[in-house]
Amino acid sequence: MKKSLLIVICFSLVITTFNSCRKHECDNISEDKFLYVLTNNIDSNAVLTYRRNSSDGSLTYLSKTFTGGNGTGLPLMSQGPITISNNKKWIIAVNAASNTISALMITNKGLQLTSTISSNGNKPVSVTCFNNLVYVVNANDHGNVSGYNLSDNGILTAIENGVVTLDTTATNPAQISFLPDGKMLAITLKATNKIIAYKLNDSGTLGEKFSLSSNSPRPYGFAIGQQGNIYVSEAAQSAMSVYNITPTGITSVAGPLLTNQISACWAATTPNGKYIYILNANSNSITGYTINSLTSFTIMQPNGITAMTGLKPLDIAISEYSMFAYVLNYDDQSIRVFNVTSTGELEKTEDKFNLPSGSTGIAVK
Repeated sequence: MKKSLLIVICFSLVITTFNSCRKHECDNISEDKFLYVLTNNIDSNAVLTYRRNSSDGSLTYLSKTFTGGNGTGLPLMSQGPITISNNKKWIIAVNAASNTISALMITNKGLQLTSTISSNGNKPVSVTCFNNLVYVVNANDHGNVSGYNLSDNGILTAIENGVVTLDTTATNPAQISFLPDGKMLAITLKATNKIIAYKLNDSGTLGEKFSLSSNSPRPYGFAIGQQGNIYVSEAAQSAMSVYNITPTGITSVAGPLLTNQISACWAATTPNGKYIYILNANSNSITGYTINSLTSFTIMQPNGITAMTGLKPLDIAISEYSMFAYVLNYDDQSIRVFNVTSTGELEKTEDKFNLPSGSTGIAVK
């Protein structure tokens, strides 16, 4: 009888623990949580690895891994210069001054460089990865995109006929990203005020192209939402616009929605699909929006200040279970950590200083 009772008690404890994990989405018990920073160093570019505390989001420096290329030492003015593959096994990073990209394997002890290859263009600024397919956008000249296969052991190989010029004039692209199903690529073009998208062919090459003028000038960084929505920061008017991308084209869903701040340049959504955050580079602030539906969005604070950042914020990333937000600040070489509340408010918890000068781009695992 006692043995049976003990089994019941143990089983109950297991169920209670499981339910607790579900409630907190397991973010508070997993140990392999990391944040990665691209140093963009002019002599020897590298990726810094920080371990993330799963209960409060705080950061502890772990290691530095060289990419085999060089950075510019200056802000890239793009979103996505470093990204994590959707299977969480690889980091892909740009080396903007040496016109290369690098693949690094993720381990619990840090990163391991596995491949560095030409970006097939001039000044790579943003990169995206879906399964074994990688695309980079190069910013100089007319701008182009280049595709690669990523092998199981982390070797990048250029796709045959995988390079496409973006336009006949200078485009100054800000970001490239796969949509969640991996069948479409989205790109923002600052110089031509365009949102463009490509279908992916079965071979991994780019197929049909779609283009739409942005709702307000200078479309910058963007975040991926649900059912084809992307949330684009538009710097000139300091606004956010929402566009929908499908295999038949691009449409405007909402916007421009003003942030009431200065220079909206970067964007992130919470993975739970509830909130959007826009970084305002010249007012050192974050503007939050509540996602009411696929077509309805509400600014959290009328003045547009959901939280203040450090000096000159350049990138933002949200943890996998929508618990923490991390903002890279260029001028004071810091990362500011926020707790994301159940109502979308951002509560500052930590500032991590002493990043290398020139650091630009973060990614969270």
